[in-house]
Amino acid sequence: MKLSKKNIIHLCVLTGIYLLFVLALTRFKYAYGSELDWGGQHYAIPDYFRKLFYKTGDFFPSFAPNIGCGENIYNLSYYGLYSPIILFSYLLPFVKMSTYIQIVSIIGIIASLWIFYIWMRQKFTDNTAFALSFVFLFSAPLIFHSHRHIMFVNYMPFLLLGFMAIEDYFEGKRKYMVTLWAFLMLMTSYFFAVSGLAAMAVYGVYRWLKINEKPTFKKFCKDGTAFAFRLILAVIMACVLILPTLHCMLSGREAGNSHVDLKSFIPGVNLKFLLYYHYSIGLCLFTVLSIISAVFSKQRYRRFLGIVMIVIATCPIIVYMLNGTLYVDPKVLIPFLPLGMLLFGHTYFDIIRGKLKLKPLAVITLLVALAGVFWFKTTRKVEFYIILDFVVLMSSLFVYRRCKKEFILNIGMSLCLVVSTVYANFADELVPLRELEYDNSSDMNTLADYVGSQEEISRTSNCVDEVNTVNMIYNADYYTMSIYSSLHNKDYNKFYYSEIYNENSYRNTSLTTQTRSLIADMYFSNRYLITDDPVKAVSGYKKIKESGSLSLYENNDVLPFGYATNALIGRKEYNSLNYPYSVEALFNNIIVEDKTEKSFSPDIKKVRSINFTECDQIKREWGKYTIDAKKPFTQEITLPETLTNNEIMFVSFNVNNDIKGGRKDAWVSINGNKNKLTAPDWKYYNNNRRFEYVITTGQDYSADSVKVNFSDGKYEITNVRCYVIDKDSLVRDVDPFMIDKKTSHGDVINGTIDVKNDGYFTISIPYTDGFTAEIDGKEVQCEKTDTAFLGFKIPKGSHSIKITFTAPLLHEGIVLSGAGLLIFIVCVIIDRRKSKASK
Repeated sequence: MKLSKKNIIHLCVLTGIYLLFVLALTRFKYAYGSELDWGGQHYAIPDYFRKLFYKTGDFFPSFAPNIGCGENIYNLSYYGLYSPIILFSYLLPFVKMSTYIQIVSIIGIIASLWIFYIWMRQKFTDNTAFALSFVFLFSAPLIFHSHRHIMFVNYMPFLLLGFMAIEDYFEGKRKYMVTLWAFLMLMTSYFFAVSGLAAMAVYGVYRWLKINEKPTFKKFCKDGTAFAFRLILAVIMACVLILPTLHCMLSGREAGNSHVDLKSFIPGVNLKFLLYYHYSIGLCLFTVLSIISAVFSKQRYRRFLGIVMIVIATCPIIVYMLNGTLYVDPKVLIPFLPLGMLLFGHTYFDIIRGKLKLKPLAVITLLVALAGVFWFKTTRKVEFYIILDFVVLMSSLFVYRRCKKEFILNIGMSLCLVVSTVYANFADELVPLRELEYDNSSDMNTLADYVGSQEEISRTSNCVDEVNTVNMIYNADYYTMSIYSSLHNKDYNKFYYSEIYNENSYRNTSLTTQTRSLIADMYFSNRYLITDDPVKAVSGYKKIKESGSLSLYENNDVLPFGYATNALIGRKEYNSLNYPYSVEALFNNIIVEDKTEKSFSPDIKKVRSINFTECDQIKREWGKYTIDAKKPFTQEITLPETLTNNEIMFVSFNVNNDIKGGRKDAWVSINGNKNKLTAPDWKYYNNNRRFEYVITTGQDYSADSVKVNFSDGKYEITNVRCYVIDKDSLVRDVDPFMIDKKTSHGDVINGTIDVKNDGYFTISIPYTDGFTAEIDGKEVQCEKTDTAFLGFKIPKGSHSIKITFTAPLLHEGIVLSGAGLLIFIVCVIIDRRKSKASK
């Protein structure tokens, strides 16, 4: 479609409004990215993809060795492994990924805005297209997630181009473009592409009904099969991403705590699925009026689309299925936003042309709004928006009928949406530029480069802004145990929290940051520690280097990356050990699945428990402490015995916040080591009902007390236990695995080992399907050791070891994608020949 001068002006105005909004939001002080997840995930993980590609040159990698102790890289594919948006950054090594992501996020919204305007202009007048594009821009999820959860909306340009391609498809023009745009949408955000494909299918039916005045079932099946083939072909072409990722989803994602039951599936008017909410379609009350108008329309295609919108807005089971049966979360409905806007446009256009009877629609809209407020639980803020929206909308319709000024109608249908969107975006905490620069500073890179230059591979604990740097990999030779991803190795996550007993200070157990536990640091071969706070440099670490305000510490008493020993203990006996004796067993043995005859004699000793001081906020009765505090408070607690700088103390107790007057997050920190139990009804309930702490003294001093911080709220503490062990009891003689850094990269680890006795080899890489191991060129059977890690039997002697990882279903995905690409090329040729023949 050729754009007129008026169209260009409209697009420039809309773009200018958005850019001014971005400027007002960032104010040259903040990055265009939220504190929540953006820094920790949305640019850090793509940056790692790019670094790994530069290191290996492998376009189809399987393994991410640097992050989370080593992960199947398809656990991270959600963050743009094969996204065309991210892949383009590989051509720009001189552009920081944090800068690149901000730029493409802004460009993505502008592109979506322009494509949407052109799409609407094909159906309505210039002024109507402008009004609809303005509403589209200020729909709740669009701008908000361009800086918060970018995968929720970054596929939108491809989805909109897919809708436009469907127009051409049913006109017999360039049918192959439907497949192309669907494929690019899938590769950009596979999770939302499921809903995107559903939305494209719905729009395909809409267009078919529009061009077929007398549809028949036979014709529908014939035309529908041909159209479905184009979408299915896009799925086949994307199998290189879909299949290995699907394997990870089936084996790696844990269900939340969304309390899904039969009551959750009862249909009803749930306006949260449609209105204001930034994790849904997020439009305004005019949408309800538009859907009702569509259902009563004489046009079959509008009725169909109206019924579809009613179904997705009132049937939670649809949302549940689109979420992969994880929870009933309306975020998967965001791809239906353009279809909601299409109904919006039809109703808006009918009002302008005087084709709608507004009084009955106003009454029905009021009844639906009241049902949405009183039938379903909602917040007072949403209730306020609904009431305000209804008053403004009805007033504007009344005034418009009198004066026929279109701008009055525009204000009425968009004012409340603009207010709610502006409020939500400015309420969202953005990452300060100084913080972004600090986390990625030259000082940080100097220390990370030093670590990466060492001959021996070890891991590094980054204690600078742990949440935002959880996934930061500063160079290809920088390794870390931390990871934050919705998909992850479940056994490793369980080990992190329930075997090595790290503190859990977050509301989401997917977040495994750098620990402050010396025990975990030693086990995971965290030889190095980077910090800007000496307090975080736990006992055993010595400062070896400084750069600016940052310091690098080293601990030579950590376990090797991989090692062999004949000290073994069977899984059954290990499971019979209670905390913290099980932790000591981990350090003194390799845990194997087979039964062993060895019995375990612990060196840990139990000591008197610490006692919290009774006060206004703490009451003690029958060994139970009840905390009831209006705000957080602190106590200095005397230890049962003095802790020397070579000793480690374990402290544990049970916490219960599911009590009358409680049911909110409860946390307790000891010397900065914080544990949190989330509210019982929180969607990602962390189930952290037993708090465990590893207490060390710091550098070179002893301690006879600890500082304990308590959260506000009401909760109970019971079963307080304390244990002490000498650190030397955890440092044992093993046969270290010497990794060859020159030949080890990407999916392959090579090295040598000198084994004193027949036994087992283990390496602190989480076990999963896809590993193969060779000893002196002969393949051996891989096993799970220490409940979560990769290991195998190994004989006495000097050996070379090669470990290779191939992501399950990757090869099958490559083959299917290749086949799909060939079929697509054939379709392009056929479509072009038919197009030429028709001319």
